[in-house]
Amino acid sequence: MDIDRSSVVIYASNIVLSLIGFVGTAYFAQTLGGTVLGIFFTFDAVTSVLMTGARLGVDTGIEKRISETTTQQRGSYLTAGYLITLAPIVIMSLGLFVLEGYVDEYIGVAAVPLLIVFIISSTGRWLTGAALRGEGRVALSSLIELFGEVIRIVTSIALIMAGLKIFALLYGVLIGVVVKFVIFYFALSSTLSIPTWETVRDLWSFSKYTSFNSVSSLAYNWADTLVLAYFASKTAVAVYEASWKVSVVAVMASQALTQAVFPSISEWASRNEYSRIETALSEGFTYGLLLVIPAVVGVAILADPFMQLVYDFDTGGLILILLMAEKLLQAPRILIQRTLTGIGHPNLVFRTAALTLVANVVLNLLLVPELGSFGAAAATITTVSIALVIQIAYLRRFITVTANWRALGRQTVTALMMGAVVYAASTIFPPSTLLKLGGLVALGVVAYGLGMATDREIRERVLQMV
Repeated sequence: MDIDRSSVVIYASNIVLSLIGFVGTAYFAQTLGGTVLGIFFTFDAVTSVLMTGARLGVDTGIEKRISETTTQQRGSYLTAGYLITLAPIVIMSLGLFVLEGYVDEYIGVAAVPLLIVFIISSTGRWLTGAALRGEGRVALSSLIELFGEVIRIVTSIALIMAGLKIFALLYGVLIGVVVKFVIFYFALSSTLSIPTWETVRDLWSFSKYTSFNSVSSLAYNWADTLVLAYFASKTAVAVYEASWKVSVVAVMASQALTQAVFPSISEWASRNEYSRIETALSEGFTYGLLLVIPAVVGVAILADPFMQLVYDFDTGGLILILLMAEKLLQAPRILIQRTLTGIGHPNLVFRTAALTLVANVVLNLLLVPELGSFGAAAATITTVSIALVIQIAYLRRFITVTANWRALGRQTVTALMMGAVVYAASTIFPPSTLLKLGGLVALGVVAYGLGMATDREIRERVLQMV
């Protein structure tokens, strides 16, 4: 697979987006404290649950069908998606009003009206963004996401300065979502049109499988936080989620690759060009892990001072190490799952999702009450391991799944050499301040970059992308 400029734009946008989110989270932790940040992360987890239930996987179905459909029919699929999600939004809104007291107590703040507005706007944002990606404009979609994140952070900071505290964060995220929804809508080439019953059935026939895949993704991303919010303090939730968000940066390459190549995989599969999919997947493993491997090594050395200096947390270093190591499994799993969906087998991803959903929830309920954040991390690692093994077995039914082990070995050796350089430097210049910590991180980036630059294949590929 040629990692074209679209992939580069997506990857760069995601990195900048994560950097902005990281800086914002660090500022919020330092300014508002762990308890307020934990309430916000709990709100975020609850909204993610509700949004997943409202979307029903229709966003993935829209992206898939629009990528295969002529321009004249595209608008009808988006309209069908809006109609399908209308019923769950109404049901959830009524349920939230009935259970308002329990929901507010769980989150830690009165937020039900805001939740309902957020569900409606966020569902629209997800569906419309999927339509834009289905049109093949994935780079533009990524830039819009980046702009919305900037709006969220700027709004939140302004409202914090105005003295709103927790509601500064809640209003900020809502405004960011609304901005993205509006821009997505006006950026579309497709126009809304009345769908036929066949269009609705066709969209749902695909989405009914991806709906459970969304639930599985939800369990992976939020089950641990939801359980922690019940059994542990809001500060523990803040520490865990802060660690999680740092670790997610490592899989940005895999996410960018899947966003850029998913429409192409769908097209190749429709033409039975499976050799191109095999090549794309093999190269995807290489570039998807390009950042993960050195991140694991670097975090193993600097996790404790990082959590203390950046977030003002006394704990969390080991949690960060575990969650970053888990991304060694998550990065290839992202690529494999999207490939299975792209070649038209969402039912197989559905089966995996059903199993891993149950496993993740059960493991969190068993381990979190006894081990707290460590139990949540262990449950996540175990769940991803199960999903990866099963989905590899499924994908091998249709294509040859291989990795470039020479390239991955080179990345590992280079990362270990980088780690040795950073560790030696840290003994001379202990990371006792943010400036020294930043210097050690920069040293690691330079050392790894120079090491990888000696790889001719990597070097030539980078030159092709710029």
